[in-house]
Amino acid sequence: MRYVLKNQEMQTVDHETIHGIGIPGLVLMERASKAVADKAAQIADHSQRILIISGIGNNGGDALACTRILLEQDYLVDYMIVGNIEKASADLKLQLQILKNLGYFPIDCEDVNFHEYDLLIEGIFGVGLSREVGGVYKEVIERINACGKPVIAIDIPSGISGDSGKILGCAVHASSTVTFGGYKRGHLLYPGREYCGDIKLVSIGFHDQTIKKYATGYILEESDHLMPERKAYSNKGSYGKILIIAGNETMSGAACFAAEAALRMGAGLVKVLSDAGNRQILQTRLPEILFGERKDLEESLEWCDCILFGPGVGVSEEMKEMLEMVLKKGKKPLVIDADGLNIISRFNMKIDYPYGTIMTPHLMEAARLMSCDITQIKEDLCQSAQDLAEKYHCTAVLKDATTIVAREDDLVYINQSGNDGMATGGSGDVLAGMITGLLGEGLSVHEAAVHGVYLHGLAGDHAKHDLGAYSMIASDIIAHIKDVTGGNYEPVL
Repeated sequence: MRYVLKNQEMQTVDHETIHGIGIPGLVLMERASKAVADKAAQIADHSQRILIISGIGNNGGDALACTRILLEQDYLVDYMIVGNIEKASADLKLQLQILKNLGYFPIDCEDVNFHEYDLLIEGIFGVGLSREVGGVYKEVIERINACGKPVIAIDIPSGISGDSGKILGCAVHASSTVTFGGYKRGHLLYPGREYCGDIKLVSIGFHDQTIKKYATGYILEESDHLMPERKAYSNKGSYGKILIIAGNETMSGAACFAAEAALRMGAGLVKVLSDAGNRQILQTRLPEILFGERKDLEESLEWCDCILFGPGVGVSEEMKEMLEMVLKKGKKPLVIDADGLNIISRFNMKIDYPYGTIMTPHLMEAARLMSCDITQIKEDLCQSAQDLAEKYHCTAVLKDATTIVAREDDLVYINQSGNDGMATGGSGDVLAGMITGLLGEGLSVHEAAVHGVYLHGLAGDHAKHDLGAYSMIASDIIAHIKDVTGGNYEPVL
């Protein structure tokens, strides 16, 4: 896993590294600049021209130090400074003086034709930007984007909020971003994630213990061990008895997707309680499942090790009463998805389930649950997920292009697997089944939510690799669960 920071947290890490640990700021700047120069050397050869565009803060200092390093390596480099140099940071002024001492002077912004260069490196603003971009900065950013040349952004593309990923007026659309120490939220949340291009995270002297101390988020990586261990001496009861309450008379597919996903995740036994008319459909498609009717609920709650309530059940008084029974009689971890969430918001139900709850809303469902407009949910996805977790005393899985998992008073998980091909009917039912399958195999509520989200996205990445984003459907995600549960799968590039 890797830790994720907000702007203020990164500034605190930087301050403690320099003033507490004692690593000079110029050492950090030199290492950062060397990493950017190394990235440039992978893209441009010595016959190509490079333009470096500096702001007047320490991000600009990185850009000027990078200029010096590339010039030392005999690259064809020009550099320009955007902004009032009188207001520049002390470190930037020092880097500028070093360049001048070596005989290298900045070129005037007005005289630059960006189209004449083969590669641009920009360090106009860093992650601390919090205001709308305007004036000469906006003009330069628009010129960068218009020239159509590869762009390396230093730390984060200028104009992207490091906290939210939002575009602050306008932003550099980079092909690559080199960032330092830890990811910032703006790298991982849309639209910032798209504007960053390929992201390279490099260590420049910020120690892991310092980053961990201040981080408020994290991501998972392919190298993380995610699946629960299976033992040779075991039986079907060793891997969970899962109860799924899903599907009304017109929505058998939701129950099928959730049940099969749970089975493919390794669940030992899956029982589906559904409308009686779905028995033949479900047991024909999935002869491995047990089937029960809604009248069997109380008995089934005693039998199971975990519960999934909601996919395709519809919103009705009957379903409200069933959910109330689950909350009253259930004694095992509970996942509430889809119509289960709509029942909660429609009937203004309170959730305080002591055995662990996972709620999996998409943005519109989250808005209903929080009694607000969807734009408020989008304003800050991480905070919205935390608000949901606090209101409903649950682990919240807030589903979007970047899915967020949050629980009360803990780090937020910012998912980085998955793709746009997964925006297809039934994908959420598959996710709910995968999470519930992990619960049945003994993962904690929070682990099951986080690992389920990540593995669901990876299975979708394999499906896209095989079929393309246009052709893949929810069944294809299930078909590729096998590729992400063995522990030795190859990541899809």
